Amino acid sequence: MNNTPSKKVSRITAAVLTVAFLGFIFVAFFSMVTGNTHELAHSVQMTSDLKKTLPKHPNRLDRLSARINGFTSTISEIMWHKDEMGYINSAFQYALGKKVINTGSQNMITLTDGHLYDLSNYKPLTENALEIAELRRTTLAGLPFLFTYEHPTLYDQSLLPAGYEVLDHSARMADEALATLRGEGITVLDSRDVLPYCGRDMNDLLMVTDQHWSTLAAVTMAQAIADRLNEMTGAGLDTSLLDMDNLEREVHEKLFMGKYGQRVGPAIVDPDDIVEYWPRGETHIVRQSRRKKTIVNQEGDWRAAMTRFDKLEPDPGKTWNKSGYMVYGLVESYDIMTNEAAPDFTILLLKDSYSSPIGRYLSLLARHVISVDLRQDVEPLEAWVEKYKPDAVVMSYSLQMLRDDEYAFE
Repeated sequence: MNNTPSKKVSRITAAVLTVAFLGFIFVAFFSMVTGNTHELAHSVQMTSDLKKTLPKHPNRLDRLSARINGFTSTISEIMWHKDEMGYINSAFQYALGKKVINTGSQNMITLTDGHLYDLSNYKPLTENALEIAELRRTTLAGLPFLFTYEHPTLYDQSLLPAGYEVLDHSARMADEALATLRGEGITVLDSRDVLPYCGRDMNDLLMVTDQHWSTLAAVTMAQAIADRLNEMTGAGLDTSLLDMDNLEREVHEKLFMGKYGQRVGPAIVDPDDIVEYWPRGETHIVRQSRRKKTIVNQEGDWRAAMTRFDKLEPDPGKTWNKSGYMVYGLVESYDIMTNEAAPDFTILLLKDSYSSPIGRYLSLLARHVISVDLRQDVEPLEAWVEKYKPDAVVMSYSLQMLRDDEYAFE
């Protein structure tokens, strides 16, 4: 009987909290819907983008499912105070003493050097590696072929907090996939054999707030790729053009908040620097790119032709942005780059987001660099090979590409 009043208070407190929570949900949903009616209506229309998600012969259920997926995807993007809610969620988990922060489908951990990192679940990659080998034997038969592997943030397993090593399988998956490729006779360049041994600080090569590499890593890997192509083909590409002594440099401090950092916010982690590197001396580059359905033509010295200066501006009301990594390309379907001053050598680069900037730096060394993202709506690989007749093909893919992870393009 003595506990009756306290139980009554507990029930009242629970009821008040429940009503407040439901009220908050209603206000949030009402604000989200009324402020984004156009986006929500567009999300359920059978646009060309939505049609791409359908099977070859869709039925009514397939179409309904596509519309529902389009709606839920849009809801997740326009969620009321989405960023702030994410910050609160992460801060709450940190306050509970958690080392692994759950952010939807990902489990993110802070490495002992301060870098944020998504733990990688295991997925067998042998079949995907064999598909690359089959492509090498068929479409790319007779062409010098180099597979470049781009490893994400974790280059030293000891950087994982003690006891968490068993939760990450990135190294195991990479080792298995590359062993399969090498077993099929494919030449492999592994970034794990390049970046830690290039004489540069790993903190200057990797992002803290994002899975991507820094610009310096792209320069380093472009030089390593060119060195390997020289060994394979005798191309005579002048890799010294990518030496630091031959490049200008400008640092845009704390400009870029990558996808990891966007989950926790600037109160937890500082944005990354974005560093520009461009060649000293005279250069002249012609670049044609496709971004969405827009053809972009740039011509001039390397910096003018290759740099997206709009990505060096902070987002409205902030001192940082979410797109600084795109300064040397990322969402382009292709880049076709011509440098008449370089040796007459054509590189076909099959790229992903890591290798977009690599392709632009390779344009300093070879007369023609054609950089293509086969995940996007482009002509088949056969058409690119037939049209440009490359002297070498470089497939430069990350672990995420080998895993067939889903991607969203601007």
